[in-house]
Amino acid sequence: MKKLVLVDGNAVLHRAYHATPPLTLASGELINAVYGFTNMLLKSLQDLKPDYVAIAWDKSAPTFRHQAYTQYKATRGPSDDSLHNQYERVHEVVKVLNIPEFGLEGYEADDLIGTLAKQAIKEKDLETIIITGDRDILQVIEPRIKVLMPKKTLTDVGLYGEAEFREKYGFEPIQMIDYKGLAGDASDNIPGVPGIGDVSATKLIKQFGSVENIYKPENLATLPERMQKLLAEGAESAIMSKSLATIELNAPIELDLKKCAMHDYDRPKAIKLFEQLEFKSMIARLPGGGSFDELDAQINHAIEEIKNDAKREQSKQTTELDETVDPILQKMSAHGILLDLKFLEKLGKELHEKLLKIEQEIYHHVGHDFNLNSPKQLADVLFDELGLPVIRKTKTGRSTDEATLQELKPAHPAIPLLLEYRMLFKLCSTYIDTLPNTVDGEGRVHTTFNVEGSATGRISSNNPNLQNIPIRGELGSLIRKAFIAPAGKTILGADYSQVELRIMAHVSGDENLQQAFKEGIDIHAATAAKIFAIPVTEITKDQRAVGKTMNFATLYGQGPRALSQLLGVEYAKAKEYIDAYFEQFPKVKTWMAKTVHEGIEKGYVETIWGRRRFLPELKSPNKFLQSAGERQAINHPIQGTNADMIKKAIIEIDKLLDPQKGALILQVHDELLLEVGEKDLTEVAKLVKEKMEASIELAVPVIVDLKQGQSWGEMSPLKV
Repeated sequence: MKKLVLVDGNAVLHRAYHATPPLTLASGELINAVYGFTNMLLKSLQDLKPDYVAIAWDKSAPTFRHQAYTQYKATRGPSDDSLHNQYERVHEVVKVLNIPEFGLEGYEADDLIGTLAKQAIKEKDLETIIITGDRDILQVIEPRIKVLMPKKTLTDVGLYGEAEFREKYGFEPIQMIDYKGLAGDASDNIPGVPGIGDVSATKLIKQFGSVENIYKPENLATLPERMQKLLAEGAESAIMSKSLATIELNAPIELDLKKCAMHDYDRPKAIKLFEQLEFKSMIARLPGGGSFDELDAQINHAIEEIKNDAKREQSKQTTELDETVDPILQKMSAHGILLDLKFLEKLGKELHEKLLKIEQEIYHHVGHDFNLNSPKQLADVLFDELGLPVIRKTKTGRSTDEATLQELKPAHPAIPLLLEYRMLFKLCSTYIDTLPNTVDGEGRVHTTFNVEGSATGRISSNNPNLQNIPIRGELGSLIRKAFIAPAGKTILGADYSQVELRIMAHVSGDENLQQAFKEGIDIHAATAAKIFAIPVTEITKDQRAVGKTMNFATLYGQGPRALSQLLGVEYAKAKEYIDAYFEQFPKVKTWMAKTVHEGIEKGYVETIWGRRRFLPELKSPNKFLQSAGERQAINHPIQGTNADMIKKAIIEIDKLLDPQKGALILQVHDELLLEVGEKDLTEVAKLVKEKMEASIELAVPVIVDLKQGQSWGEMSPLKV
């Protein structure tokens, strides 16, 4: 039987980027994703020996799913520049190998692959194998359609046919859309039915077959009362979620096997490109150029060597720090945090009612109902009906993003309401409606901690991500109230006070900045006093806000344009503030320039303890990339040192903390949370404060503020 291989380019490239160490060319260009992608592509061509092959790509334009539901994939962060800049190189590799590529605006690569795979079924003696890193496509599996997915590594793959799928999931491939309709999909921000998790969804599908069958009155009546209530309240969300998860199998694209046939390619040209990319060990693996099996071990060995080199290039201190803190983080994850499900249910009801009220107010101001989550309908209302000015355009039309609405805020009473609606909607879909699905039998949430969650060494949290709950504002506080202490215990919070600014004062050696901390003056007011050249006692609330924004803008290496947007002032005024800041804190400016220069010279910057961040962007000919690299160079020594400090504190606290008296349960940015016995609070609080403040010695005092309460959202200051 002949084989057609269809590759989801975005999914494989994304997987390659995260699975391959940060390789750079001699010029400093980052090419780890290109390397991982090419490695997997060549392995697939050698192993599968396809007769036909093609690669599908997403287009940057929103798809029909975004048009139907604005929050689709909204939880995904902005595209990483380090990955984005490797796409061009990947297309060069694909082109030189003479493999056809395709994409279609308004459709995801999944839709195009699904459509072509179904068309291929009509061909006799043809099997289709889809290569991806995204399980959405599993729904199209049939006797002659299989899916090849990486498991733990790019070379460790699993081939899923009907039998393999049933064994893993317990239902049929096509029922994946019903499963997502009920359980949702956090990675794509598909909400599902609030309160229904993986186990319940699987059970319902096995019992009734589909979302539509579940909602038949005679079937609903057989379910427990609580399940009936959840399904009734989430009916609209279930139908919409199933629709969002369903791959479009009738996309306007035709399968042309002649175009997909494995063609000859210009081998000398391919060798030249591989040499340019420094992929010398891959040259012999080019199709028709030698045995893959003979070289697979070599390439895997090369990757391991690269990983080992990267580890050797980190300081021994930070490597040991990460290795020591990791099992403690796993222990924290296993312990979990108690969630008040009744409170969350009540809050969800209140917020959904508020959403409905805001909806009605918007309709009242506009004069009619429309789909608030449809960018196209919203654009028609704002710009055609209400005659508001078009601020910016995208490939798909007039933008209605948050930045646009912020600029239009004073122009019409519906705009502030739209902004409030979006914020509430996102909080509900990301936290209120999904957190109940993540609890165990005891009502505890178990987030997963990643010891190297970011390039700066910060710990990250996922499944669920508890670090993204808004820090400021009433709603963030309300969500935190759902995280509670069990009877007889209390939540202890320990928070580093303005730690990144203190690190900046230390590394820069700026006397004015250090003096403010040594004297215990309000640092933001002190900064404002320096900028406006008036005594601290005369600083107004608005002037202090300028000082605070200036402090943090400096930490993140932001220039006058970004500052003008943050403060809502003219570019010239923002530049004036920056000039005044550096005039008063000259050594901060000197340190920033020195750090960027050293980053260019060495290829990396490092924290106080030697945690390195390699920044090839600093040598990029692209000015945008170069500027981003400069901001990262300034930020890493500060934020990375903060990350090192909190890891050190966790280790020291864990050594002495009696598990009968308390347990570490969460790390969020500069804060540690513990679950502590009420009678042991003072003793544990003293230990935590002492170890956190002693985690590093700086030229200025390191201060930790303590607080305690029955919930994370309701805590009062604690003095020990």
